[in-house]
Amino acid sequence: MSDTVPGEESHVDGIFEVASYEAPMPARAKENFLPWHRPRKQYVRHCQWCHEVTTLVNDRPPAEGTLKYLGLPGVDLLDLRYFHTAVCEPHGIKLRFLGFNMSAHPRSSAQIELNISLDEVKRLNSVDPLSAVIGDNFALVANQKSVAFRRMCEFGPYDVINLDLCDGFGAHEPGALSNSYYDAVTSLLSLQARYANPWLLFLTTRADKANINATVLQVLIDKYCTNLEQCAPFKEASKEHFAIETKDAVAEAVGDAGGLLHVFLTGLCKWFVGLALEHQPPISVEVRSVFGYRVERAAAHEDLVSIAFRFTPTFMPVSDPAGLATQAAVPLDEGTLATRALRRVAKRIDADQKLSEDVTLMQRMTDDTAHLLEQARYDPKKYRLWAAAA
Repeated sequence: MSDTVPGEESHVDGIFEVASYEAPMPARAKENFLPWHRPRKQYVRHCQWCHEVTTLVNDRPPAEGTLKYLGLPGVDLLDLRYFHTAVCEPHGIKLRFLGFNMSAHPRSSAQIELNISLDEVKRLNSVDPLSAVIGDNFALVANQKSVAFRRMCEFGPYDVINLDLCDGFGAHEPGALSNSYYDAVTSLLSLQARYANPWLLFLTTRADKANINATVLQVLIDKYCTNLEQCAPFKEASKEHFAIETKDAVAEAVGDAGGLLHVFLTGLCKWFVGLALEHQPPISVEVRSVFGYRVERAAAHEDLVSIAFRFTPTFMPVSDPAGLATQAAVPLDEGTLATRALRRVAKRIDADQKLSEDVTLMQRMTDDTAHLLEQARYDPKKYRLWAAAA
């Protein structure tokens, strides 16, 4: 999880890249464990991210035997270490990644840790030497004149995009930032529209009222209400799962934490579906799973959520305005895709609950995390004590 804020830029943005080098090893193992080191993060990493990537690879091996990945890794590069071990090595494929992390800037206090981690990861057998982490804000890929945009295009298109955000994807007023997450995603989708293979996008975002901008929420509410009015299957699914079947019911629901979560997540999924369908030819979108957990212990519902999207290109012919070509295209139905997304949101998995109910699973996720952290120079024994007390 990178420490970036969308729209934040300076004259040095986009010019620093971490190079591999002989990194000095620390004198003692680290003990500064962080919130995302808890076992529930490994549960999401293993049961959602790794599961979906493995399914993707099994369905269609990546081109030239290389899995291309764009993400926002933390300085320890835990996700990349895990994908290498759990997916790439067993399948005999390479991992080529492009990461965005502001710690790559020389002015960052975390630069040394990132340099060491990158050196370790690039030495792994199944990691492509062209892999890189650049010291840029991910949101800058919205700017076609930026180095971030150029690097994104050079490395892409991608098999896996992992937007593991520290803040809320919908937290910022549209148009308030020169480069926003919304603009960055549209830029990414334009690049991905050139890809002939299915691909994944993971979005991790805060999903509580404090992290959802009022204007953004209203846009998503309007999209939800449109489907209620125009799509009978969507309305029926909304009634069945959320007890919402009218515009007034939507307004009432968002006043409650649980209702807000349902409407926000469904509306956000619909936004991604809408973007994909705008491309020519359109891209089909499936919400594969939704996982969540609580950042604030007192939260009534999950306030951080990870959504797994699978995008599948179509090869639908364009209409011929001259009328010479008569092949008819069968358009994708937004209502059908939105209804499926709503059902996935309704079936979301509460990671906290799963782990609290399954002691064996909790132990496995704790052990897996301890092993990952040990690779990144943390003390595994101290970690287990910290995790048990958390």
